Formats: sequence, structure tokens, C-alpha cells
Amino acid sequence: MNSRKTILTLFMLIIACTVTLGQNLQLHYDFSSADDGNTDASRNYFTGTFEIFKPDNLGSLFMFMDVDFNKSNKGASLAYFEIARKFTLHKKSGFGIQFEYNDGTPDYINSAWLTGITYPVKIAGVELSTSLLYRINKGNSGPDFQFTTVWYEPLLEGKLLFSGFVDFWSQDNFSGNGTTWVLLSEPQLWFVLNKAFSIGTEIEISRNFFTFDGDVEVMPTAAIKLNL
Repeated sequence: MNSRKTILTLFMLIIACTVTLGQNLQLHYDFSSADDGNTDASRNYFTGTFEIFKPDNLGSLFMFMDVDFNKSNKGASLAYFEIARKFTLHKKSGFGIQFEYNDGTPDYINSAWLTGITYPVKIAGVELSTSLLYRINKGNSGPDFQFTTVWYEPLLEGKLLFSGFVDFWSQDNFSGNGTTWVLLSEPQLWFVLNKAFSIGTEIEISRNFFTFDGDVEVMPTAAIKLNL
């Protein structure tokens, strides 16, 4: 899928979803940088996020799209989206199956299909939605796997919101033969101003995602969120 077709597809999905689903828009200012010793991946730019979560009688639908505005003219330089559909098979336990598709532009972002099982786990009163998925990365030798956990926890009678995810997956090694493991986590902390607006931060924690030297990178943002 070329860049124009990818962006058009994302736009049409957003228009279709905003008619019936609850969603939010986030604007993050990314700062700090990731350094692998050769390339300094500066993060001094804005990222827009469009997010949907819709539970229903069958399970739930989740979608998000990130757009980085890092061109010299401050235009969009990168777009990435994920769509995940969960079907609950056992309502009492929450056990289910999940189907997911990830894609984006520019061309170095490879698409991926994922499917597997999901199960909610409670730790210290916080419910974690966990998934163990078989992952098909475009162009990779495979097979690959991904573990995901997601949380959404209101605090202080709803005045604070702690949410986020952890992804851990395998893929072909960029530097040659073999497999590498990638870690990506984006915990968010929001101060809820009212039903529409929140301000907060996201801490992006990664390993072998922006850089490939095995170091753990920690990159914060300052953000505002609008519930639509």
C-alpha cells in the first residue's frame, strides 16, 4: 500500500467511525531523543492521536491512529494505525479471541496481521486486558509472537486517569539473520479538567523500536486530550 492510499484509507476509517463511536483526540509535544550511537532520533515535534474504544455485546473494537508532524514545513511525516477486534467467548471469565491489523506510512513501516487469545487479569485491584497473539510481519521469515497488556484506571474519584499498554513482540533482526525482541510501552497520566478536556503526559518506553542497540529509551510528552 503506497503512502497516498494508506492516508486515504485512514481518513475514510475515521469518517466512518466518528458517526457512531465514542472517541478522543490527543495532541502530544514529543521531546527528548533516542540515540543508538550513530543516529540521533530527535523527538522535538507534535504528534496527533485519534483513538476509539467501543465495547458491545460481542466484545469490543479498538482503533488508534498516530500522525507525526516532523516535516521541515511542520506537515505530516508519518502515519500509523492499529485496528483490533475482540470477540468474548466466555462472558463470566472474559476469555476471548482477537484479530488485529497494523499498518502505516512511509514505506519502512511494515504491515502486520495478528490473532490470538485474550484474558483479563486483576493485579492489586487493577484489571489488565492481556493478549497472546500470533503475529505475521510483512516480509519477515516468521513465525512471530506478541504479548500485550492494556490498562485503564480512574484515580482520585475520576480526577486522574492512568492508562496505557505494554507490547512485547518478535521480528526479524534488522542487522542480519536471526530474531530480535521489541518492547514498547506508553503509560499515560491524565488530569481530568472536565468531561471534554484533560491535560497530561505520556512516557514512551522502548527497546529495539526507535534504535537497535539494545538500550532502553525513555521519551516523555506533554499533551492535551479532547473527548468527542
